[in-house]
Amino acid sequence: MKVTYDFSGCSVLVVGAASGIGRETALACARAGARVWAADVEAAGLQTLPTEAGLRTEVLDIADAAACRALVDRMVAADGRIDAAVLTSAIQRRSPIEVTADAEWQRHLDVNLSGVFYVVRALMPVMKRQRCGSIVAFTSGLASNGWPGAAAYAASKAGIVGLVKCAALELREYGVRINALSPGLVATPVFLKSASSEELAGYERSLGVSLPSAVVPTLMHLIADGSSTISGTVVERRLIPAS
Repeated sequence: MKVTYDFSGCSVLVVGAASGIGRETALACARAGARVWAADVEAAGLQTLPTEAGLRTEVLDIADAAACRALVDRMVAADGRIDAAVLTSAIQRRSPIEVTADAEWQRHLDVNLSGVFYVVRALMPVMKRQRCGSIVAFTSGLASNGWPGAAAYAASKAGIVGLVKCAALELREYGVRINALSPGLVATPVFLKSASSEELAGYERSLGVSLPSAVVPTLMHLIADGSSTISGTVVERRLIPAS
C-alpha cells in the first residue's frame, strides 16, 4: 500500500529546515504541492535547498521572539494563511550538570523550548482565525528517560510536552491541532554531534539509527487531514530492535 499527499494551495512553515528532519520535511511538503517557508538560523544550509521546488528560505533565530512573529506576519501577508507548521529546531550540547554553565543551560531553553513557544504563540491567532491548522513540535525520549550530560536538552524537551498539552486545549474549539513528536534515534546533525562514538555504535548494534527521511511519513500524516482527530498527543516513533 502507498500513501500520497496533496498539499496544493497550502502554506507550510518548517523551522529547522537547513538539515536533518526539517530539511527532508520541507522537501516532501514542496513535492506534495505546498508553498513551503523553510526557516533556519543556518543560512549556508538553507542555500542548498532547491528554491525552484516551491521553497522560500528565511534565516531565523527561533530564540528571537520578535523575529518569529515577524516571519509569521510575512507568511500571512504573502499567502493569506498558514496551514501547518513543523518545528524541528534544537541544540544539544552535553555536559555534566555540575559543570554546565548558566549561559549553556539558558541557550538550550531559549532554542528548544522558548523558541517553540514564540512560534506557537504567533501562529495561534492566525490558525484560530482560519479555524484550521496543524502544528508539530519535537520532544525526545531523553525527556522521560534521561541521559548523562543531557540535562539541559532533556529538560527543554520535557517542557515541550507541557506546552503542547496546554496549547491543544486552548486550540481545540477552533479546529486547530498541535502534537509533539518524539522521533526516536535519527541520524540528524544534532544527534550525531552530541553522541559519543561508543554510544552511536551501541545504538547501531541494537535498535539502529534511522535516516531523517524515515520520520517524514509520520510528520506528513500529523499535518494532513487524515489526523484531524489527533491533538495534544505525544507520538513516539519506536524502531524495531535488530534481530
